[in-house]
Amino acid sequence: MIVCSCNILTKNRILETAERLALEGPGRPLTPARVYRALGVRAQCTICFALVRKILADSGLMVTCPEPLGSGAEDEGDSALFG
Repeated sequence: MIVCSCNILTKNRILETAERLALEGPGRPLTPARVYRALGVRAQCTICFALVRKILADSGLMVTCPEPLGSGAEDEGDSALFG
């Protein structure tokens, strides 16, 4: 299923990336912005962010934290905020 038509991202590709990120950085929240950066794409219209958050929350991986649309709040420089 296509989740992000701007970047042609599927639910499977998002979940695979989220699983990889969870293994690489345990304890770091999974957010749409983080998944998009890992995929090398940028959010364009951001309509898909709510669906991506739901997919991540339903995945059984670490619960996502709220983030404003288009936020990069968990960038490396801000990692101290997330323990």
